Amino acid sequence: MKSAKLGFLVFFFLLSSAVAFSAKDPSDYPLKVEILSNHWDRYRPYPRRDPYNFLYRVTGVGNLMDGASVHAIDFKYTDMQVIRSNARNQTYPARWKKPQHELEVLAPDIGHEGKYLTCDMATSVREGVYERGRSGVTEISQADYQARKAKAVANAASQAATPSAAVSKISVTSNPASAEIDVDGEFMGTTP
Repeated sequence: MKSAKLGFLVFFFLLSSAVAFSAKDPSDYPLKVEILSNHWDRYRPYPRRDPYNFLYRVTGVGNLMDGASVHAIDFKYTDMQVIRSNARNQTYPARWKKPQHELEVLAPDIGHEGKYLTCDMATSVREGVYERGRSGVTEISQADYQARKAKAVANAASQAATPSAAVSKISVTSNPASAEIDVDGEFMGTTP
């Protein structure tokens, strides 16, 4: 009996060591995904009806950035976690599992700094680019996107030339952690 327990402990230690050393490296994920909106529902997978074991079915929209190229994507996945919408100008690292059809997205494991979770998303790539506005998420053409991007760069350059107002920093904590922060109706990130 003792040798069986010892064997199990050795097996468990080796397994946990293998998991610990198979950490994901964000530099292996050359694409960037900006999640603009997602909708989810949760369910308990059959045949297990454990009240603490459930999965999420998620559908949503976002943008896929491959270098200078940006395209809108529609996605769906089923997983034990929901990857949250990004704050403005934040992205998740990603790479293709099946080009143009399935992405592997790397999301930070909240509460475990330097650790990541992966999520496989079925995707359909669109011609335009999604844009978040006051009325929700809409798709704009590549030409409109390039024009708006050029205008934003020109505005940033002119603002850099003029003295700006003082910049302030704010830190927000919550209980429970990972609460969403909205400022004037715009998603800014999660706590802390």
